[in-house]
Amino acid sequence: MRVTLVSSLVGLVVTACTRPEEAAQPGAVSRPLRASNVAGAQASSGGAAAKPHASASAPASASKEDAPRKSPTPGGDAPLLPDGFVAVLHPMSDGKGESKSALCGKLRVENVRGHGEVYEPFVMVTDTITGKTIYEAHGQEDDWGDGQKKLRELTASACGDVTGDGVPELLLTEKTMGAHCCYTHYVTSMTSPTQLIMAWEKGDSGDGVWPVKLKPGPVWQIQSVTLVSPPFDVEAGDPPVPYAYVPGFPIIFDLVSGQYQKRTFAFLDVLRKERDQDRAACITRPNCESNHLYEWGMALMLGEWEAQKEQIVPDDVALRERLDVRAFLMKKKLRAQLGD
Repeated sequence: MRVTLVSSLVGLVVTACTRPEEAAQPGAVSRPLRASNVAGAQASSGGAAAKPHASASAPASASKEDAPRKSPTPGGDAPLLPDGFVAVLHPMSDGKGESKSALCGKLRVENVRGHGEVYEPFVMVTDTITGKTIYEAHGQEDDWGDGQKKLRELTASACGDVTGDGVPELLLTEKTMGAHCCYTHYVTSMTSPTQLIMAWEKGDSGDGVWPVKLKPGPVWQIQSVTLVSPPFDVEAGDPPVPYAYVPGFPIIFDLVSGQYQKRTFAFLDVLRKERDQDRAACITRPNCESNHLYEWGMALMLGEWEAQKEQIVPDDVALRERLDVRAFLMKKKLRAQLGD
């Protein structure tokens, strides 16, 4: 979790950045992504997917030559991938805009640099034993008006067996154009036919997603960071919050009935540990002061706000009072956005 330098938020001016919930999304969305198994398997769809089952696909394994263990978002804040997972680099990760691929067991996963009418990158998976392309996925099509339609960028960030069934999954990211906006994350199991087991319309903030082991068992959880705007009303006396100060909170997905679902509040011990690590790291850095709104939200989730509010906001009584007023609504919003 990032720690942001901030003093009092009272009196700050709202920036012109548009929040995703306020922006009109281009194009009607009926499917989370356009995918096909060109070897004849059923296409992934936006509906609920059945639990992945074992198939002839080999489990993911790292290839030192093709896929070094790197962050799922090159240059981002995501941690290194665990052993058994491989990163698939973005076509622009080296500035050249060329297709990038990685070996994932017997599969070669490629982020193809588009060309011609299909300009935006897309994902293609090849069986290295047969040489056949077994999966291809493109981003959604947006209507830009005046007859212009464009496909969104879709790339794989990582490959590995997150479900623990011996079959690898692809972690995919779809991206639109524009400042801060917009990202959708998918997890597709490479069963036959392939199955879409997570679709998360994140909105803005390109933090990526990555596998984490937060409880015993073969299943990996999936973690990211998501922005949660406080439920403030400036006219009622709440402080305005510039986009740069909207706090980012950890979000955790767990496998439930074959689908990855938001379950952040089920991992409060994990959240407390991460929050404490953030505080300890901040102490070691010169001029580091934690984001009051992030600390407020974390304390609300962990049931610590009443005990720690004077420590979290020691010098600004007015701000502390407004956070008290909005505490119930903020916790409700956090629970709704991050998942029980």
